[in-house]
Amino acid sequence: MKFAFKTAVIAATFIAASSANAQSWQFQSGSGGLTFSGDALSALSASGSSIVTAATVPTIPGLDISGAVNTAAYTKATGNVSLTFSDAVTNGDNLTSLQAANSFVQIRRTTFNDDETTTTRSIFMANFDVNLSNSTISADLYSRTNSGALVSYGTRSIFAADLPGVVGGTQGVIVPVFGPGGQVTGEASGGLAGSLRMNLGTADIILADLGLNTSATDPVAILVRTANWGTTQAAGTFAVPEPSTYAMFGVGLLAVGAVARRRKAA
Repeated sequence: MKFAFKTAVIAATFIAASSANAQSWQFQSGSGGLTFSGDALSALSASGSSIVTAATVPTIPGLDISGAVNTAAYTKATGNVSLTFSDAVTNGDNLTSLQAANSFVQIRRTTFNDDETTTTRSIFMANFDVNLSNSTISADLYSRTNSGALVSYGTRSIFAADLPGVVGGTQGVIVPVFGPGGQVTGEASGGLAGSLRMNLGTADIILADLGLNTSATDPVAILVRTANWGTTQAAGTFAVPEPSTYAMFGVGLLAVGAVARRRKAA
């Protein structure tokens, strides 16, 4: 009888564990961002550019997220662009990417003209996606001069890490955390390995649309193209769909109870 009961308990545990593993982790919340390096800040300074993240995305014709609450925020003192993530993609227990909808970062450069007027050129990056599986940071890329028409370049790779993989934290693996009453949540964290380099095609767009020299020998252009732009950090919290998981666990418990009753009656 002891052997049969123990076997049923093991079976119930296996069913519950298998059910939990079969479920896709459901994203709950996440945060992270990009911390610019000294090289990156030097490149921005040398180009006469600054980073701006307004609390509300400015209203610009052609910009889909105009007027939304900005989920990106730049802190000049630390060189950090923080992101609040709205969704994630997982593959089994691996966190592959995190998306920050309505995130909006502006690179702005203002120059003084001979006629004492000014020209403001802007690069806009929106809806950031931190991809841990292919070691890239992408965003919707736009440019604009003064209050002219918005130019869209679509979704582009902005930065790529020069080493593959995820480092720090849980290294991008979703780790179960058990709470009161057996509730299971998952936590994942980490950053892209290696140094971040700006995609060369994106660098050329940014240089040209900010009115900067794109020559292969220009010092500022070289700095923008070759700088270590910094590091990333990301973290997310996840949940397993509870109804089906606990339903399967209940089936396992019922099986245990049935075996116990049969053995007792015998």
